[in-house]
Amino acid sequence: MKKNKFIAAVLLLFAVSACFGFVSAPTVKWVDFNASEWALRECLRYEQKFHGGDSGYDFSDAVAYLALKNGNRFSVSKDKKTLSGLVKRLESGEKMNDIFPESEYADYLRTCYRAVLGNMVGDYTDGEGGEVKHGLRCCFPLAAGHWYNHYDDFGNSRSFGYKRKHLGHDIMGSVGTPIVAVEGGTVTECGWNKYGGWRIGIRSDDTLRYYYYAHLRKDRPFAAGMEVGKRVNSGDVIGYLGVTGYSNKENVNLKSCSPHLHFGLQLIFSPEQEKGPKEIWVDLYALTRFLSSYRVTTAKDESGEHHVISRRIWA
Repeated sequence: MKKNKFIAAVLLLFAVSACFGFVSAPTVKWVDFNASEWALRECLRYEQKFHGGDSGYDFSDAVAYLALKNGNRFSVSKDKKTLSGLVKRLESGEKMNDIFPESEYADYLRTCYRAVLGNMVGDYTDGEGGEVKHGLRCCFPLAAGHWYNHYDDFGNSRSFGYKRKHLGHDIMGSVGTPIVAVEGGTVTECGWNKYGGWRIGIRSDDTLRYYYYAHLRKDRPFAAGMEVGKRVNSGDVIGYLGVTGYSNKENVNLKSCSPHLHFGLQLIFSPEQEKGPKEIWVDLYALTRFLSSYRVTTAKDESGEHHVISRRIWA
């Protein structure tokens, strides 16, 4: 019911704005990212099918098309039919841009889904100098070979300090599990926070996405050389899973809580959305399940540091 009211409100806003000439492009103040794991995987499969052709097929636009046709609510039964119809039209010679209707709401959804998924898929090589391939190139945040468990806890209640909603995705694991950068970018935060404990914040190169990795390991939370201003690549080891936080005192473990990574993704379309009440955070459960098909392999050296031995290098 709430999602229906939200969609109706967005449509009304665009309609009124268009009538008075206020809107020339979507103004993004909130993103309801609802894509299912099935939709993400199937849209990626067709990305690989159409890549190199002239259909204009785009992974993130295909996901946005499913959202547009089904009221931004995803279900396998409806999405199968919608995606099948889209593929048939593209195979018959139609172009992706021509199939998308011209409307403010369609542009809004494309903007939102491109913001989340825009760099997830692209060209990469398996190691230096390898054959260029096309597919998923952002990785799961926990290195391969380490157990994890998770469920959709986005929006759950939190009360330390003040009552608020949980604006991230918790991935349970073992203390010391290597944490890797899902996407490359610049480290903007690296230190203690009374809520997230030892944490790292990374801003994507296009500045649209801010990745937040929190509750890192006590005493030795970060990979060697990690600091604000450092440039990291997708798959780089950035820190180690732990259970720190919820304390004004630095380097303290959470009480009555299992070790886990708090993984967050914030979208930033304008400066006022960086900090404060206008922040936009995304539910990452389905996206995290989607990313689990690609995990970076690491190995530990004599000092206890983990180093990447196998990953996809962006081409």
